[in-house]
Amino acid sequence: MKKIFLPKVKISYRVWTVITNEVAKWAKIGKESHQSPLECVFYPITTISLNKKRALTPFDTINLRDIKQFTIGDVFIPPEQYTNYSSYAASFSAPIGQEQEMQEVFAQGIETKLKQNPQFYFLGPGHSHPFSVGTTSPSSTDINHHMLPYRNKNEELLGFEFSLAVIVTQHPKPIAFDERYKWQACVFALDNYDQIQDLGVAETDGSNDLLQPFYYSHDGNTWETLQKAFLGEKLIEHQRWPGGWTSFLIRENEKKATLVMLPPRFPTQTPVKQTISLITKQAGESEFWDCGRGYKNYCLGEINSAHYLKQA
Repeated sequence: MKKIFLPKVKISYRVWTVITNEVAKWAKIGKESHQSPLECVFYPITTISLNKKRALTPFDTINLRDIKQFTIGDVFIPPEQYTNYSSYAASFSAPIGQEQEMQEVFAQGIETKLKQNPQFYFLGPGHSHPFSVGTTSPSSTDINHHMLPYRNKNEELLGFEFSLAVIVTQHPKPIAFDERYKWQACVFALDNYDQIQDLGVAETDGSNDLLQPFYYSHDGNTWETLQKAFLGEKLIEHQRWPGGWTSFLIRENEKKATLVMLPPRFPTQTPVKQTISLITKQAGESEFWDCGRGYKNYCLGEINSAHYLKQA
């Protein structure tokens, strides 16, 4: 049987501190009030690193095999006034007539996180199993009411054939003086075959995967401005996409254009290009456009010239 290589999962130190403080707070409240720790919910915001074997863009369907790593770089904590937590379930409720307001608060909270860091995605909620030590697994409620709906939503909106569920449990070897080491994050994914994949325990890390997209930097903004000026009327369209991607659709002639997709960490991450028919609107095969790790090596106006291809 062919071995399936599953993505790694990392959580930034700052976010792990926020999550574990929230988990510990509700566990303590439950022990003091009900003699049993309460579950709680949080909304992790995640970046993805793609495997380099295929030239993929936001227009492609992406499954777990295409992912090298997930990095949780931010989190939205639900407002306490809406929480309805118990020792066996976690849900939300609002006063009569305020349900829509509650939904808007949650949606705006997550949307604000994504606008601040456009390289992030929201791929599904997380929650705690404070009664579990070391290992756990998604319940049927987790799967049917969270993982499956989010898998379908992710596929429809993002082209991702999976959803994530982060479940925090007690650490089997806790360190008493630090909440971060009293807990661990078990991560699961629901794939395109409706199978639960155990991605293991997330590592905590101060990863540079959380850097903002190139176009947020001074060099990136200057480079894009110069590229657009150089292209002039050849530039059909310039757009931003989920995950921090940027596209340039460049006219080659009356029948053909080239679509260039810059990943969020361009030029460290290699851009992708493909030919687009302006007649049929059909796209050719995606391919990497590798001119090295310096952004000054890339000139969009000469992407298909013989001289520039030789340099690449």
